[in-house]
Amino acid sequence: MEKLIQTIVLYSIFGVGFLYLLYFTLQKLENILTSFFYEVSQDKSLEKESLLRRLKRQKVATNKEEQKNRQLAIEAEQKETIFLEEIDQLVARNRQYEQELQMWQNEKPKQIVEVPSIETTPHAPYKSLSSCVNEILQKVFVESEEEEAQLFTEAIREFDALVRTEKIRLALPYKVLLRLFELHTSEELHAFTKSFEMFHERASKLSVKQIYQSSYLSPEQKLKVMREDGTLDELNHEFVEFLFYMLTHFSYRQTRGLYRNYLEVYNIHFYTGLIRVDVASDDAANHFDKLWQPTHTNYKIEYQVQKELIGGVIINYGTKSIDMSYQELIKRTTEKMEAEVRL
Repeated sequence: MEKLIQTIVLYSIFGVGFLYLLYFTLQKLENILTSFFYEVSQDKSLEKESLLRRLKRQKVATNKEEQKNRQLAIEAEQKETIFLEEIDQLVARNRQYEQELQMWQNEKPKQIVEVPSIETTPHAPYKSLSSCVNEILQKVFVESEEEEAQLFTEAIREFDALVRTEKIRLALPYKVLLRLFELHTSEELHAFTKSFEMFHERASKLSVKQIYQSSYLSPEQKLKVMREDGTLDELNHEFVEFLFYMLTHFSYRQTRGLYRNYLEVYNIHFYTGLIRVDVASDDAANHFDKLWQPTHTNYKIEYQVQKELIGGVIINYGTKSIDMSYQELIKRTTEKMEAEVRL
């Protein structure tokens, strides 16, 4: 009985101690959790304040960016209007060039040639007009400075028309290329070509190609991204403006083709080959050079004296030739007269 009572007392003491220990532990845990959640709540409030400040700064930056984008859009519209006006002017000039070329093609040099009278007998052999060319050259044509000047001027005009035709043919379908060569000086065109070449090499990279082909970016944004990633470094201002025009009007593939067309027109505009000019005398060469040099200083020219030409000039440009010599003009007239006789 005593042992049972002792056992009950011991278990009672042990139970009371355990309950007190449990109460103490729960109280400590409550204090810890309360402190923890308080600190967490305080951190969230600070974080909220930080986020609010960040949102305000972001809103200000967004407003500035929107204003800048609106300004860029206005400038883009103005530039687009200017480009469209220039294109309209270019189309009108192209039509004028085509009309001039058509007029030059329709015009034929008119030379009055008196056919010498030749006494023949009924039994004399037939003598064609072609055999009389040398005799006509000696009797009919007399060299004069005025006639030479007319032929030289005519030959230079035909040369300019030939160059314009080549440039138009090589520029198509990108007529805006012709406008570039009308707007800029030679030095500006050299710098423009260097920048175009640098951009063409950089545009072959996948990153630049993706920016150019992106359907999510406007032309202004594409230009901005290219400027930030260094694609536009060392490119002159005129080419950057033209790049914006290409971003607005041409696809990536068209831009690659436009570069090839530009180089072909550039090589025609700054022709590096040798132009051979055949004349009848040294005085004629000096006279032709005075008419040629003021407007054709970029060309390399070589004169060759051929006395059999009698007068006039032959301009040999690449594989093409502009023959305005007396010999050729009389040959054409003689062939025409011979054809009329046969009819």
